[in-house]
Amino acid sequence: MAGSKKKRTSTLALVGWAVLMLALGLGAGLVLGQQGCGKRGTPEKHEAPKPEPRKPEKKGTEPKAKPPAEAAKPQSPEPEHPLPRFALVIDDLGYMQPELVTRLCSLPVAFSVAVLPYQEHTRESAEIAHRLGKEVMLHLPMEPIGYPAPGRDPGPNAILFNLPEPEVRRRVRMALDEIPFRAGVNNHMGSRITPDRTRMGWVLQEIKARKYFFVDSRTEKDSVAYDVAEELHVPSVQRRVFLDDDKAFPEMEKQWERALKLAEKEGSVLIIGHIYPETVEALEKLVPRTKGQVRFVTAGQLVK
Repeated sequence: MAGSKKKRTSTLALVGWAVLMLALGLGAGLVLGQQGCGKRGTPEKHEAPKPEPRKPEKKGTEPKAKPPAEAAKPQSPEPEHPLPRFALVIDDLGYMQPELVTRLCSLPVAFSVAVLPYQEHTRESAEIAHRLGKEVMLHLPMEPIGYPAPGRDPGPNAILFNLPEPEVRRRVRMALDEIPFRAGVNNHMGSRITPDRTRMGWVLQEIKARKYFFVDSRTEKDSVAYDVAEELHVPSVQRRVFLDDDKAFPEMEKQWERALKLAEKEGSVLIIGHIYPETVEALEKLVPRTKGQVRFVTAGQLVK
């Protein structure tokens, strides 16, 4: 009996161990199967792959950034060709009616007006021009060749050749004070004065003391006014074209076209006209058709 019980106990132990080993085998297979399925599927959570270590760069070099594949290279804007500068100066304001001054100064471009002192409408003309955005200048009366012949009178308190230096300087200062909003000066007549270095020196020293610019109207081909202004370091410019020596429109049109060609060739031009009704009417036609060909500027913007 004791032997039989002993054999049954050994058999049961063997069966138990077999069952245990079978259970362990089944459990291990189940675990390995789930891991295999997880590799074939898409995991809900995963760790980002570690970046590969960068190779050390050579000393003294910087990494070059790669441009995006679709990014277009920025196009540098082509430089615009600047339009030539066109300075229009209208002389002799002061004696014409304010209505014509208003009509002139209503032109929608920049330009300058030169106002005569001691005239009936001197101050009002300067005020109208300033209010409408135009540059105001003193139109300084100077003695012409042939004075005092008819048509050669420059007006009251003009700069005359035989005046002593103190009186010339006084008259320049007095004329300046007559014109409100003045920014510069040009000569009215003056063919006897502008070729004379001494007298132009007196005039320009007074202009320099007030820090104004000067336009040589070049009423005389032998004028030295511009040269003296440069020597004295007075900002200055010269007239190149007269618009209305002939007040017929076809003739003014020719002079306007001449000024446009000079501006295109040289980069700038200064043209002088006068406040005649014919000139104002011509400008109302010429100015609109010229837009886009030149840049209208004041005389003060053209001086150097």
